[in-house]
Amino acid sequence: MSTVEAGPSARRLAWRAQLPLLLALIVAGVALAFVWRGLTPHTAGLGDEQEAAASVDGTLALLGLLVGALTAAFVLIRPGSAPVTRTLVAIVGSLAGGAVSWVLGDQLGTPALRATGAAFTWPVATALGLFFGALLPWTSARLEARPRP
Repeated sequence: MSTVEAGPSARRLAWRAQLPLLLALIVAGVALAFVWRGLTPHTAGLGDEQEAAASVDGTLALLGLLVGALTAAFVLIRPGSAPVTRTLVAIVGSLAGGAVSWVLGDQLGTPALRATGAAFTWPVATALGLFFGALLPWTSARLEARPRP
């Protein structure tokens, strides 16, 4: 079999190998919704209506920053044999996880999110963490594609 014929199937296998990461990020989005729901009563009662709304949005945004940094660190530490594919899956999975945490958190009874951009700090933090991590010499070498044995 020529390398041209093996190329597409190898790429499909690389994408399939990233499904556990994608599912883990979506499950993390569910967990994030419950954490957000658990923290919101403590932060929403700290001020008037405007401050309460800002605290609800800020709580989700800060949680998204934390989870995004952890997601980027995981990908930088364990890039796997297809680091570009893993990076793309991490960003898309973070986007899906952020959307899941927002929608599920609203359904759990959390006060409505006013600044919907707060739900998407997770994928932004993941992308920025991966970008700046890829610039560092000790992590950039790990992100180079390795030939399969």
